[in-house]
Amino acid sequence: MDELNRAADLFAVGALDESLLTMIGAEAVARGFDSPALIELACLHRTDCRDAPELFRTALAELEIVHLGGWREREVAVRLRRANRNAAALLADEGDADECLRLIFTDLFELTMRPVPEPPELEELAWDFYTMQISLEDGLDAAITWDEIRTGCRNLLAGPPYAPVYPRAGRVNETSPEPHIPAETPDPPTLLDRLRAGLAAILRR
Repeated sequence: MDELNRAADLFAVGALDESLLTMIGAEAVARGFDSPALIELACLHRTDCRDAPELFRTALAELEIVHLGGWREREVAVRLRRANRNAAALLADEGDADECLRLIFTDLFELTMRPVPEPPELEELAWDFYTMQISLEDGLDAAITWDEIRTGCRNLLAGPPYAPVYPRAGRVNETSPEPHIPAETPDPPTLLDRLRAGLAAILRR
């Protein structure tokens, strides 16, 4: 079951090559797991794996590992677990701090890039991690920035409601007059737009 759970985690975040699903199914059958979809998956040829993802989802539902409608929840759990693991490593000075920071931002970003982010309160914290990463790359005060990064890690590990690092204007029952924007003026970029642009810039490096 552990192997299938690990495969499910990778599949949920898009990190499992579909050509490996047939072998994963065959190995599970060899270990004594049994379900109609699992057997069908194991019988597929590795060069014809078009049906493998759907059979894998069905097999895991039949084995009661991940229900067919539960893959989004699985992705959220996996990404939060990985982000928390990297935050804990960064706070403990374990491994490469820059790499931990990059991985934290990447997983948080992936959780906020849906039209309705899930969990939605992570959106501001994800943006803060991106801001802190850019601050380091721009050569701003590293000591202050790393203190802020550690604050962000502690906020992440503390769990919901995931307090941001930087205060936002108008967070507590404040309303400001809406500025006049001419009809022909393009809409300003949203936080999600900025996050997408930031991740694209990071991946290009």
